[in-house]
Amino acid sequence: MSNGNRGPDRSPAVPLERILGPELAAVVLSRIADTLAEQDLLPEKVAYRMACERATDGDPLVLAAPGQVWELREWADPDMAPCGRLQILQRLHEPPEVLAADADDPTGEGQMEVLPIEVLEMFDLASWDTAFLSPTRSGGGR
Repeated sequence: MSNGNRGPDRSPAVPLERILGPELAAVVLSRIADTLAEQDLLPEKVAYRMACERATDGDPLVLAAPGQVWELREWADPDMAPCGRLQILQRLHEPPEVLAADADDPTGEGQMEVLPIEVLEMFDLASWDTAFLSPTRSGGGR
């Protein structure tokens, strides 16, 4: 789970509104809040506040989803990272993991890896293909 530490000399994550636009960002935040309220038995307002805080921190536990590209943070050690940019292909929940590939593989046929969600703490969410955002509750930022 992310501890909100943005690393040395690190600015906040790129706002979801800039990546998705305000309407889709609101949908994703509502879905995150719904999940937090359900899983942790939180009041709606508390869950929404936590969703906003965790999304602002770039917490991969609440954000990681198919269709995203995550870029290695400036302060992260590239030798410890699987690549400079990760494309999320699938989100796995038990335990929290992602099926990912190198977003910069020119063939598009690069090796896929199952990675613990914590690996994404070395990365920032850079883009999100909105075609992967399901209109139903089970998709998107879950």
